[in-house]
Amino acid sequence: MKPDLISQTLKTYFVEKGKTIKVIQRYLRIHYKLIMDEKVLMKRVQNL
Repeated sequence: MKPDLISQTLKTYFVEKGKTIKVIQRYLRIHYKLIMDEKVLMKRVQNL
């Protein structure tokens, strides 16, 4: 995948730091005003 904002966030927080998808959803919503579905984020993680 291209290194976009969501991919970088997932790589940093989900893969490297072991945070949950719920925490990542909250982070994206608060910092970037992005509302992402849990299933979409899990699909993005599988494509990393």
